[in-house]
Amino acid sequence: MILSAEYVSSGHPDRLCDSIVNSIVNYVVLKDKDALCGLECAVHTNKVFVDGRIAGGKDKPVISNEIIKEIIKDVYRKAKYGKNIEDERYSYHPFLEELEIILDVCIEPLSDDERKIRIYSDDQNVVYGYALNSPETDYFPIEHYVAIHIGKELNKEIMKRKEFGPDFKLLVQLNKNNNLITWNRLTLSMQHAYQTTFNEIYSLIKDMIDELLKRLFKDTLNSLSTIDDDKFYLNGAGDFIQGGPNGDNGLSGKKLCIDFYGPEVQIGGGAIYGKDPHKIDVCGPFRAREVALKLVKELSFYSVLISLCWSPGEAYPYIIEAYSIDEFGTKIKIDDALLPSKDYFSIECINNDLNLKDRKIVSIEDIKI
Repeated sequence: MILSAEYVSSGHPDRLCDSIVNSIVNYVVLKDKDALCGLECAVHTNKVFVDGRIAGGKDKPVISNEIIKEIIKDVYRKAKYGKNIEDERYSYHPFLEELEIILDVCIEPLSDDERKIRIYSDDQNVVYGYALNSPETDYFPIEHYVAIHIGKELNKEIMKRKEFGPDFKLLVQLNKNNNLITWNRLTLSMQHAYQTTFNEIYSLIKDMIDELLKRLFKDTLNSLSTIDDDKFYLNGAGDFIQGGPNGDNGLSGKKLCIDFYGPEVQIGGGAIYGKDPHKIDVCGPFRAREVALKLVKELSFYSVLISLCWSPGEAYPYIIEAYSIDEFGTKIKIDDALLPSKDYFSIECINNDLNLKDRKIVSIEDIKI
């Protein structure tokens, strides 16, 4: 069996959009814990589009268009876009001074009437939480865990190296033969500076990958701690100089499989980024993951999938179901008596328990029990 999963860097166009909207939400919610945020972002070349609604603050809004623009520029700056004054070869477009930021965001105070009903869902959705009984992979599917951890560590290294741009994509493919996990292929598309040869790029990147694999997996997934040269694929389409928004357009909320559990586990109907923690697209999956983790750890299931369904105007989901899934994919409903009470799944209870209003948890990986 071949297991596949992806990772995209912080400088990838879609991830730029996710970072922009979530950075805005973080700013707003820390100013007003009841604030309502529903934002979307798109980028292309030097243009940034943000639309949606922000309602926060009592007498006056907690944010302005000017602050949003500064947040956007800071996201680009942290993602490594901008001019290198010392050497133009290592500049990566778009430059901050070239950004054209177009905003269509309804910004207003949060009325008392609307503040009172923030404990109720303002939308409908089905959300899922999942946990695999695999402590060595943080209870995630192995391919997802491997892709995310290589990607995050590689992203840190790339930020230190001027030869490489902010934009890269990683595709992990693993062979599973009973309990043995080995490499099938590791594919990497890496943006780089112009006037850099493929041999230079390959040598630098392969050394990074070899070091990362050894450091990340020598103690827990030893069979993945090295990879043969013929199983490592770099920039198969040729030079990758024009990256980021200059190489492709981006949109928030597109990387759902990466944000949740990889392509082998079903996902719900909403993205996490760009929304305040009262929205069920955010708080629902976080609680579902937490409960799945508890069931796997306490009752030793092979894996658990939690399903929650909301209708508008409800404080908690009207469907709460849990399923055990064995290694062959057989799905069996878990007795409802083994699940927490309905109140445990209320929007306000989730926010308070998980400190979502303090933005302590912003991704599925942050859920620890």
